[in-house]
Amino acid sequence: MNGNLAPLTNWLSTEFASATDDDILRSPIHAELVQLDRCSIYYTTNYDDFIERALRKASRPSHITATELNVSHDRSRVEVVKFHGDFNHPDQMVLSESHYMNRMKLESAMDFKLRADILGRAVLFIGYSFRDPNVDYIFHIVNQLFSSLPGSASGRRAYIVLPEPAEFERKLFLNRNIEVIPIAAANMPGDIADILRQMRS
Repeated sequence: MNGNLAPLTNWLSTEFASATDDDILRSPIHAELVQLDRCSIYYTTNYDDFIERALRKASRPSHITATELNVSHDRSRVEVVKFHGDFNHPDQMVLSESHYMNRMKLESAMDFKLRADILGRAVLFIGYSFRDPNVDYIFHIVNQLFSSLPGSASGRRAYIVLPEPAEFERKLFLNRNIEVIPIAAANMPGDIADILRQMRS
């Protein structure tokens, strides 16, 4: 990534179960994600191929990293990291409780990659909350790393977009060095797209 923000996305897959590439780009969030031309790395816990298809449709060739074997690649390509694996590598998918418990050890190749990719960057979480136990360890990693690193120019190294967050949610994330960006629950896709659009301006 050439810029300072690495989006992590987590939803939209059920909405586009049989989507064409054009359908995917009609999603305001995907349409804006692929326009972040200073961002060359995207993390997702989804198993689908929507981000890479949207990037391809936007003439941005991508490389998929779903296992340790995929880590090396042509750096001129945008990297899409399938943090929980994907349908092309079913044996590597994080699905069951035991899979999550193993990942909580934070010792897999993908965990080490996340740690390395976070260094020198800020992170934007899209589509996550503390109600997602499968990604709670990602917040743990972010907090663990950022708590001992110099702050960014803005004073924060991680951000999360939340619909109408309660005060306790703000405090929980702030305690983990993650700044909350509040949006309206009634127009989440549009508001998230606006945030991504502002990042480009």
